[in-house]
Amino acid sequence: MSDIIKKIEEAVYDGEDDLIEELVQQALDEGVPAEKIISDGGIIALERLGEDFNELIVFLPELMLAGETMKKLIDICSPHISSGTGAYKGKILIGCAKGDLHDIGKSLVATQLAVNGFNVIDIGVDVGTNKFISEAESQEVDIIAVSSLLTTSQYYMEDLVKRLVSDGLRDKYRVIVGGGPISGEYAKMIGADAYARTAFGAAKACSRLMEIKPTEELVIVNE
Repeated sequence: MSDIIKKIEEAVYDGEDDLIEELVQQALDEGVPAEKIISDGGIIALERLGEDFNELIVFLPELMLAGETMKKLIDICSPHISSGTGAYKGKILIGCAKGDLHDIGKSLVATQLAVNGFNVIDIGVDVGTNKFISEAESQEVDIIAVSSLLTTSQYYMEDLVKRLVSDGLRDKYRVIVGGGPISGEYAKMIGADAYARTAFGAAKACSRLMEIKPTEELVIVNE
C-alpha cells in the first residue's frame, strides 16, 4: 500500500496528470481508502510543493501542473469517499476588487490555494460587492478572498465586509484580503478575518481560517 501511495505523491508533485488516473485506480482496486489517497498521497505532495515554491525550488508552471493533477485525483476519488467526508480542505471564492484589473497576483494565489487542497472558484477581475456575495451564496463557499493592487480598489474590500454585516451574512463567511497596498492593519480596520502578504502565506492563512469561525480570530501571515 505504501508503495502505490508514494507513487501517487510523486505523480502529483511532478504534475503527471496522465499517470495519476492509472495510479489512483490501482490504489482503489487494491482497497486503499479514497480519503487516504487524498491525504497521504495528494496533500503530502502539495505540502512539499508549497514548501519548495517558498524556497524558490519550483515555480508557477510546476504549481499549475500539480494543481491540475490534484483536481484529477480528487475527481476520481470523490465517488468513493464516505458520506459526509469532503475531498477538499474548504471552498474558496477569489477575485480582484472592483476597478482592479491586475490578474497575475490573484491567479498565483488561486493556484497556490488549489495545490494546497482547496476547491478554488476564481471569478476574475473587477468584481463588485454584489457579485462577490451572490457567487458566495450560490457556490456555498467557506472563504471569500479579495485581492487589490490599487489603492482606489481597497474601498470595495471594506464595502464587502460591511455588506455582509448589513445583509446578515457575516457569520457565514471568512474574508481574507491581500495585494500590494494591503496590510494586516488594514485587514483589522475593515473587519476582515485574515491578511496574507504572499500566495504561500494565503494558503497557510486559509488553512487556519478553516479551523476557526468567522471573526473569531484575526489571522495575519506576513511570510
